[in-house]
Amino acid sequence: MSKVIDFRSGNLFDKVYEHLALPESTFLGTRITKKMILENNDLSSSDKKLVNDVIQSVEWLNTLKPETLNIPTYLTETVEYIEVAVLKINLKADTTNRGKLKSTAKLFHTLIPYPVILLLELNGELAISLADKRINQADSSKLVIEFFYNSQWFNVGSLKDNENEFLNDFSLKNVSSVNYYELYQDFIAKLIALETSYISYSYRKNGCTNSERCLSQASKVDTFDEPLFTDMSNEEKTRLLKELASLDGELNNIRNKLKKELQMSEKMRLNVQARKVKQAISAITSQFV
Repeated sequence: MSKVIDFRSGNLFDKVYEHLALPESTFLGTRITKKMILENNDLSSSDKKLVNDVIQSVEWLNTLKPETLNIPTYLTETVEYIEVAVLKINLKADTTNRGKLKSTAKLFHTLIPYPVILLLELNGELAISLADKRINQADSSKLVIEFFYNSQWFNVGSLKDNENEFLNDFSLKNVSSVNYYELYQDFIAKLIALETSYISYSYRKNGCTNSERCLSQASKVDTFDEPLFTDMSNEEKTRLLKELASLDGELNNIRNKLKKELQMSEKMRLNVQARKVKQAISAITSQFV
């Protein structure tokens, strides 16, 4: 049984990176200069501003591929997992840059032509980002991003129990070695489990991450049973979470309208609408428990 680490003290990045347990054979340690990034012709003016204003430094830490880590590649008509890159992105020490997590992660997931594990650091805080990529059906030489998965900013001084459990789970020792697709999907599943843990108040490890594995698992279950959230594929879980976010937004809109509405008949109509949305939210969140 692996030792449980308390990430609530010390240098968070160093502890998380060490716990990732990436073999020395995968280490690259190459610095990527801003000049190298800005030379990319596909960058928009907003991308260039982001690089100049937000990014402090970038290091390509590790490359996971058959030559450095004895795990098979995975290639089909829709996905290409021949290599996984691990990058460290240091953001400039400006608290407003905390809000630039999504745009920064999106930029580097788009720039790197492989699945990427992004470790972003800002003022001692750490965030982790992954992205599910598929082969562009219009141009098979390119990959397109289906979903982005970003953690919260982790802070040693305010790390919650579910976040500490997630960081303990986020290690090469705890993912599949069948192939690089399974490996990366298992890391994605951990970020999904983290997101749902903010709702269920419990971090639950997932044993089912991709459609193929989930179909095999589901065939062993009574067809009349509703599938458990932990038995759903990453795609199914992501769709549910997106639906939940949409419902939360809809409920907030209704509440804002209720504050301004003066007519009693319209207030009643909005209350009925809000009740239906709450029921839909409850139906989804009950699956996370």
